Amino acid sequence: MSTTLISYEELKQKVDSLPRKHLAVLPTGLQALPRLAAAARIGELLVKRDDLTGIALGGNKSRLMEFILGDAIAKGCDVFIAGGGGEQSNHAVQCVAAANRVGLETIIVLQRRPDARTNGNALLHEVVGGKTLWIDSDPLLQDRTSAGKSMQTEAERLMALGRHPYVLESSLHALSVVAYVNATIELFGQLTDPQTKPTRIYVTSEGAVLGGLLLGSQLLGLPWELIGLDWRPTQSDTRDRLHGVISAAATVLGVANPVEIDDIEIHPAGGPAYGVGRPESWTAISTAARLEGLLLDPVYTAKGYAGMIEDLKYRPPSPDERIIFIHTGGIAALFAYEAELRRNVIAPPVSQ
Repeated sequence: MSTTLISYEELKQKVDSLPRKHLAVLPTGLQALPRLAAAARIGELLVKRDDLTGIALGGNKSRLMEFILGDAIAKGCDVFIAGGGGEQSNHAVQCVAAANRVGLETIIVLQRRPDARTNGNALLHEVVGGKTLWIDSDPLLQDRTSAGKSMQTEAERLMALGRHPYVLESSLHALSVVAYVNATIELFGQLTDPQTKPTRIYVTSEGAVLGGLLLGSQLLGLPWELIGLDWRPTQSDTRDRLHGVISAAATVLGVANPVEIDDIEIHPAGGPAYGVGRPESWTAISTAARLEGLLLDPVYTAKGYAGMIEDLKYRPPSPDERIIFIHTGGIAALFAYEAELRRNVIAPPVSQ
């Protein structure tokens, strides 16, 4: 990946031509983590603070909402239907909070799960408001699209009443990919010294965030490796589905898609199931917090950080390499895992 297919200025112009509501606090910071770098025995480690985007408690979905809600408003919609996850959905909170900023009513469709946690994002979801429809089609959250039928049924009900709904069945959407093409442009602008470009970028994503970074990086010919880290066991069709959405995003931007399916690199880090921690992710939470004051969440970013450390051990970088970890947010989930945090982080067993 070294041939520039489009200039920085031209790609930025294509992104800027799309409907958008400027909601997030951008650019997000790029912070050096020298103590974590030393602990991991790597030359330089930076974190891209997409957990600090300014809507609710921040996170990667704020970038997505700028383009999704821009599209909804451009189409004259007056109600936003989204969701699809469980009670700890970062996406749901960000959807409602962002829609509040632009004055759109929200209806969030969420999966009812066994042993649901009422703190964390579940509590924030109630604070920010929005109507919630609870469904039972996918309690284990194995299918991104399982809530789509319920969303469409609700949209039809509203249209019969004369409303104009916008339905976002999943965050894996062409405009979500575009949002992280825009993040690639932003990151490129922050790394002005060609001698200090990163060699690897890690992100806890098997969806639109990874897709947008891949598309933006290949269009700009940026010579770094992008590694997605899953937050649940990756399904067999994940790369195919993501490739299709990347192609749709390229069409939105009016460019050919240079990304091949084999370019999509997703490493296993998700552990036994969605929302279930593993020893390495609890260690990641403790290490990041106690060395750098950096908070990771047990559902997403701790798994991704642990997966990055495992890959760096397996493929040690040279002493002068620069590594970037993109922090996608999810901090509210920490407060829903008090028992596990007390057991595995605050007062771990003596054997650890």
